[in-house]
Amino acid sequence: MALATIDGITYTDQVAEGRTVALFYEAQADGRRLCEAQRLRLDADGLISEITLFIRPLPALTRLMTRLGPELARRNKQPGLARLIPLAAGMLHSMTDNGERHIMRRAAPRWRRV
Repeated sequence: MALATIDGITYTDQVAEGRTVALFYEAQADGRRLCEAQRLRLDADGLISEITLFIRPLPALTRLMTRLGPELARRNKQPGLARLIPLAAGMLHSMTDNGERHIMRRAAPRWRRV
């Protein structure tokens, strides 16, 4: 399900210590650049017991929410929530996407040659 939403995954780094592994990749979600870090906790048999995802930039995460959220809700037998997620996540995506493209660009440092 998630892999159908994310294109062009390129793993860049892997770090491991004890039973914790961190994976890093770059990809595209609906044509937007996406960077993800995954923290995997392994059990005594070396199988994944817990996954924590960290995704940036925020507009890529909110776009992913609009695509994955409804399917997750349907799988959990919550059809009402599946209809609500695209509305709520869509508004959030609109705010973050416009904020990043228009507002934050103006706040970026401007370098001057001395």
